[in-house]
Amino acid sequence: MKAKIESYKSGAIYSAGLSVVVKFIAFFQNFLIAYYLGAGTGTDIYFYMFGGMIAACEILQSITSSILIPRSMLLRNQDSFHTENAYLNAFLYTILSIATIIIGIILINGKECLLFLSNFSAQDIDIHLPLLYILLPASIPYIINVVYVEVLASYKYFVFPQIITVINNIFIILFIVLFHTSLGVFSLAVGFGIATIINFLWLVIFIKRNLSWSYSSFSFTHLKDSFSDICVKLVNDSTMAFTTMFPMYLLSMFYPGTITVITYANKLLQAPMILLVQLFAVLQIKLSELYSKHLGREMKRTYMEIGGKSILLSLIGAIFFFILRRPIVEICFGNGAMTPENIEVFIEVLGILIVSIPFSIIIAVSTRMLFVMRKIKTYTVLMIPCNIITCALYYWLIEQKGVNGYAVADVSMEVVKSVVLLGCTLLLLRKIKCKYEN
Repeated sequence: MKAKIESYKSGAIYSAGLSVVVKFIAFFQNFLIAYYLGAGTGTDIYFYMFGGMIAACEILQSITSSILIPRSMLLRNQDSFHTENAYLNAFLYTILSIATIIIGIILINGKECLLFLSNFSAQDIDIHLPLLYILLPASIPYIINVVYVEVLASYKYFVFPQIITVINNIFIILFIVLFHTSLGVFSLAVGFGIATIINFLWLVIFIKRNLSWSYSSFSFTHLKDSFSDICVKLVNDSTMAFTTMFPMYLLSMFYPGTITVITYANKLLQAPMILLVQLFAVLQIKLSELYSKHLGREMKRTYMEIGGKSILLSLIGAIFFFILRRPIVEICFGNGAMTPENIEVFIEVLGILIVSIPFSIIIAVSTRMLFVMRKIKTYTVLMIPCNIITCALYYWLIEQKGVNGYAVADVSMEVVKSVVLLGCTLLLLRKIKCKYEN
């Protein structure tokens, strides 16, 4: 299999094909976690910590893909590779400096931070505190991996996100199979930490050899021009991350296993969408290239064609998924350490969340289109109030309906966001016609 793929169409095909393998391995990983560990306080705390770390890294990934990469491609085409190299290094080293300080403070005050940021008991936190001391240091190389994968994608190395994920999942699988008895939930964190370090080492070597990357070159000249967009995107994505973690904070006061069941349901929900979401990652690179060349007509045609087909496929998939949800959950998660009560909650929550699939696809494709057009501030203005309303809705519905309230709030706001973003994107596309076409 080629690492570099010359055409965007081939990139989409390769990425989508690999995503099937990735999702199968990830699904098998979740199956093993459920089988060996079930759903309890230990898995709740692990998924809470891991989810918080991933939410923070997703902010970085979003900023990199939507602001840094389009800007770096312009610098590459209009200036030089050296300028692009220095620009991206300046960003990465700034982020690493900030992250190291924050992580150091949290590690020094580990227990107090977890007591403040969750509703877990002090006794449960004491027992599972080593998870924090494993996951947080591992987040440093993980941050570097996130940035370098996006850089490689801009050079048409589209398969690296899948390769990274496969390595992560395989190591977690190995460690949970070999050490679930002796390490329990800690085996998940150790497997992830080792995989992250391995990914970091080979990525650093690969990008040096294949792109002639200089790690000593950095310049803040062009980064200053992106500072405003980065700050706006940071504010928006931080509210989104808070919106993701806030319901987990509320659910951490419920019976043991609640967060774990929600995590399993969300991961299973993502399975039918992964092909489309991966295609959108390649689509954004293609749209960025068209936008930089002022090919407005072709950009609109690509967006409408791929977006329309994706929404139709997601709708059909959601219908079948809803009908088959009970046998899927019972067959895949009904054995091992999962209790019958966990399974029933799983099925009920999943049935509600499935409704959001087509709307999530609309949000994904519209968001990427807005990023390509560099409408970061427009997106932020739209999303910040939506996220604030989402948090309020989570608080109200979780208090009223418990776990099901989480699912209802999630679906409700996906519908609202999809309508808002689709309408805004279509309006802006009409303006592109006026600007780029005679």
